Amino acid sequence: MSDPYKILPRREPSLDLKGGDCPLSFTHSDMVRYAGPDKIIATALMFQLFRCAFAHLAPDRLVERNEISMQIGFPSPGVVDCTELVLRGRTRNEINVTVKTKDLPQEAPQALVGRFYFEFEYEGKRIGLYPIEGLFTDEFHTMTSRFQARKGSDEEQARYQAFEQDMVERLMGTEPDALFHLKQLA
Repeated sequence: MSDPYKILPRREPSLDLKGGDCPLSFTHSDMVRYAGPDKIIATALMFQLFRCAFAHLAPDRLVERNEISMQIGFPSPGVVDCTELVLRGRTRNEINVTVKTKDLPQEAPQALVGRFYFEFEYEGKRIGLYPIEGLFTDEFHTMTSRFQARKGSDEEQARYQAFEQDMVERLMGTEPDALFHLKQLA
């Protein structure tokens, strides 16, 4: 007999879209499994970025993954992996995903290469998204450039892992619209 007071596990938020007539759903955990555990900040950023973009591009229906165009301003391995998982950005949908790291809006935070700036186009709507101030700080740049590749002492790695977890919790614990500036583009 089942316990009527059993607390069911909370369902992890999902990113929903379609490929043809097949509905697709990805969670942040799916992205981490695809990109790898060393890319948890990038996966959290991209999960929330896609949620924000899709909600603005098609608020009342699922977007078709093969009809979305995306421009990436920061082509880190984690960002590119998430784009491949969700949009098939390097394989089947390669023509719709471009990388542009120069001449990006100055208000978008500086990244190690390019800027944290992304554009999406779908059914004639085109938007630009970039993170709010205070997410990608000098501390972020210092920590990721020094310790992301599992460099440093055990103590430094422990501090970096805690930094990463805090960053992921901040990204995943905030509504997508509150994380990004949105620009309507012509």
